[in-house]
Formats: sequence, structure tokens, C-alpha cells
Amino acid sequence: MRRVLAFLEWDVNRWKQRALRVLQRVNDTDLSSSSPENKGPLEEGLRVYALHQASVRQRLFDTFMQQWDDVPAFIALADWGLPDDSEE
Repeated sequence: MRRVLAFLEWDVNRWKQRALRVLQRVNDTDLSSSSPENKGPLEEGLRVYALHQASVRQRLFDTFMQQWDDVPAFIALADWGLPDDSEE
């Protein structure tokens, strides 16, 4: 569970960085060298897609965090009645 959360957090940041790179590419590129009607929608679509993917992963992260919040307490309860290995 810990690894799933770590991966999702990493993946959210990766998709956000992709969206930022698209914006940087647009700002760094001389838009007058190519037709704006072809370049604008593609760049905007790439940025929106990356932000959507980041949002999907963020929602998964938030949902899992909420659902798994009590897991350590449940594990502790389950282990409570078991004998300690050092006592045997």
C-alpha cells in the first residue's frame, strides 16, 4: 500500500511536469515561424491531457489514502492476540 501511494504521488508530479514542459516549449518557440492555428490546439491539447492524467492519479491517491487510513490500526488489532515470537 505504501508503495502504491508513493508511485501515485510520483506519477502525479510526472504528469504535472509534462504539462509545464508543454507550456515552456510554447513560450520558447517562435510562434510566428509556424501557423498558430495548427500549433495552438495541439499544444493546448497536450497540456490539458497531461493535467487530466495528473488529476486522475491525484484522485486515486486521495481515495486510497482515505480508504487505507485505518489499516495500521486493524493490523495492530489483529496482531494483538498473537504470541510474541521472542517469548517462545
